[in-house]
Amino acid sequence: MREPARVLVVDDEESVVVTIKAILQLDGYEVSTSTTGAGARAMIREREYDLVLTDLRLEDGDGLDVLRAVRERTPETVTIMLTGYASLESAIQALRAGAYDYLIKPSEVEELRSTVARGIERRRLGQELRARIADLESANREIADLNTSLQRRIDEATAELKQRYEQLQELDRTKSQFLSMASHELKTPITAMSGFLQVALRRMRRMSEDRDSAASEEIRSVLEQLEIVYRQTGKLARLIDELLDVSRIQTGRIEFHYADVDIGELANEVATRMQLTTTAHEIAVTRDSTPTIVADRDHLEQVLNNLVTNAIKYSPRGGPITIEVRSDERGVRVAVKDKGIGIPKKELDAIFGLFYRSPDRAARDAAGMGLGLYISREIVSRHGGEIWAESVPAEGSTFFVTLPLVPVGATQPEPARSGAATS
Repeated sequence: MREPARVLVVDDEESVVVTIKAILQLDGYEVSTSTTGAGARAMIREREYDLVLTDLRLEDGDGLDVLRAVRERTPETVTIMLTGYASLESAIQALRAGAYDYLIKPSEVEELRSTVARGIERRRLGQELRARIADLESANREIADLNTSLQRRIDEATAELKQRYEQLQELDRTKSQFLSMASHELKTPITAMSGFLQVALRRMRRMSEDRDSAASEEIRSVLEQLEIVYRQTGKLARLIDELLDVSRIQTGRIEFHYADVDIGELANEVATRMQLTTTAHEIAVTRDSTPTIVADRDHLEQVLNNLVTNAIKYSPRGGPITIEVRSDERGVRVAVKDKGIGIPKKELDAIFGLFYRSPDRAARDAAGMGLGLYISREIVSRHGGEIWAESVPAEGSTFFVTLPLVPVGATQPEPARSGAATS
């Protein structure tokens, strides 16, 4: 069970700190108080808080000194300034000193509660993001260790092959060229490493077809290691792409280019391409005479890619996957259905959260960081649409997306363009 968030309230009016403490304790926070700036700074030096709420004007100083103490001691702590002077100058003072937000005294109870809740949520998301970045760094170190192991296996296999067959000298030279190239290019960005691994896999497969069974067995052993590295590299690249998408969304840097889009046609393209990735599932599209909508085609393709990929991932025994495209009173409705492991009812809203992973063992066995549905929700939301899921555990799930004919605030549509979305 998660510990309650720790909050420090600083105000030189005893009645104010008592009132705020009572309100925040009802919301489940662990609340400490101080009526002096010196006392608050001492408390900050002794303990880390998730959020500090301080008055701008204190009898023994001002709240800016408290904010500076927080920034020096625990920069990740969220700070909110209380002020009885509703001016632009006081707001700018607080924000320049590092405050997350400020409240005018006396503030409404609900405004106080919602502002504190937002601050605590920002603190939690920052902690989770740092943890995920640490996970990525750990994964990168694991790939480096796996590459060292692979290098050793290749050396051992090559030495044994040279002892058995003099005619494999050409293979040895090819191997040396490959090692030289790999040693250099594995230091380059993920994309370059992935490309050279594909080249190496094709070469080794051709050699396994040309050699006798004993030699092929050795080469297949090497092939398995190469494929593990390639899959791990692709996984890391996708995770990085998803994190970049999240960053663009949260900083408002995600761009939309609106044009006329035939959702039925787009669904057919996605189904055809995704069918190439699985032999255990049959992906089909059903549609009616849906109208053309104004949307960003690439981002909607990213949404469909995420939903169909999840349908494949969480249907480990295979089965049909259907993409339904229908007219809706608000525009168009898309439904992606599978016969997979399903989702417990209590998780149906949570699955669209940032970094959400189901506690269910069957779901946690699937790879990913829990970003795809969050990104999809943001894309659909910024089109003025909705996304939700319905599911029965062990029977399957259906993800619904509704989109308006024209997004609110969309500019004049650009000429229709095609091309796969990055995901």
